[in-house]
Parts: sequence; structure tokens; C-alpha cells
Amino acid sequence: MDHRTRWIIKIKELRGRHGINILEAERLLLSQPHWRNWVDHQINNDAKCRKMALSHMKYNGRKSLIYEGSEGLKVRKRLFAAH
Repeated sequence: MDHRTRWIIKIKELRGRHGINILEAERLLLSQPHWRNWVDHQINNDAKCRKMALSHMKYNGRKSLIYEGSEGLKVRKRLFAAH
């Protein structure tokens, strides 16, 4: 099973297990360094992932888990410090 499929399955599992929305499930999953690093790589190297990341940023505004830095798109690490 590839990482993209595992990502989708994990998001669904977290939503079902905790009764949370997609943003909260993404936040939980991205609190894990392995997933955060994978997403950082994907959103800058895979056109489909980049498009989804930009859509996420537009839809979520200030609550977005991703920002555009000087080196490309990045996952916001400060959002996870309290978890």
C-alpha cells in the first residue's frame, strides 16, 4: 500500500475513532514527524498534492496547516507544539 492510500485510510480512521472533522484528523496525523516530513515532500514534488495543499490553504485560511515559505510549501510545526 502506498503512502497516499495509507494517508487517506489514517484520516478516515481518526475521524471515525475520535468523531472529529478532516482538519482535526489532519492535525493529529501531522503531529507525527514521519507524516509531516512526507507531506512537506509531497506538496512540493507532486502536482496533485500541491494542488490539494493550495486548496486547503485557500479553504482554511488562518487555520491552514500549510503555509508558503521561502523554500516552498511547508507544514506549520507550531500548530502541534501543544499536542
